[in-house]
Amino acid sequence: MSEGDRETRGARAPFAGFVTGGAATTLPAQLFVELLPAIEDEAELRVTLYALYAIQRQRGQVRAVRVSALAAEAPLQRTLERLGGRPAFEGGLAAAVGRGTLLACDLEDGDALVLVNNEAGRRSLDRVRSGGLELGGRVARATAPPERPVEAAAAYEQEIGPLTPAVAEALAAATERYPAGWIVDAIRLAALRNARSWRYADAVLRRWEAEGHDDDATAREAPERTAGEGRAGGRTSGDPYGQLFRRHWP
Repeated sequence: MSEGDRETRGARAPFAGFVTGGAATTLPAQLFVELLPAIEDEAELRVTLYALYAIQRQRGQVRAVRVSALAAEAPLQRTLERLGGRPAFEGGLAAAVGRGTLLACDLEDGDALVLVNNEAGRRSLDRVRSGGLELGGRVARATAPPERPVEAAAAYEQEIGPLTPAVAEALAAATERYPAGWIVDAIRLAALRNARSWRYADAVLRRWEAEGHDDDATAREAPERTAGEGRAGGRTSGDPYGQLFRRHWP
């Protein structure tokens, strides 16, 4: 029997069943109800599942896996062979990071860390970016993340929600285009108008860029919002951006 015949026969062999008492991997329920219906690329799905398993195997204060170690995992290599091998791995990992399922952080030694995008993973990523982290008997330091206004990042997390990699990049781009105070004001205005998203804040910034920034905009908005609560889903009739967002993002 040729090697190819043995591989084909092995691939078709039925699974013998899970071993009682074998090691188990815990997967978040959101994976099944939110991510699986959204993931269409097979490489992204396979890399995501294996990365969750590989990261959970790690022990220590920080659970993360190096990209080089993840790429060298034989089971993952085998499962990606028919999808293109290394390019499939790189594309699948990039898709998982882009979706926000996984977090990635480049290191000075040319490698990168991969973490799960959960509360523990986000805290660990902040630790890596802010200092040294003991990994495999040596200290690896993350390259500097994209610069973002500290006040704007804090305002976003306080008024809108967790700072995702995509929003961090958007803040970095915004700080090169607008004054830092504008960004904070736009974020607070989005929260006051119960439109808690970076997309709304970005639209406010673009309007201010075209028409000029009103320094008292957020101060005036608070009483307007209070007076208008209960009408049109919390939007006031004086909201100059309401029609724009209802038209494009109902």
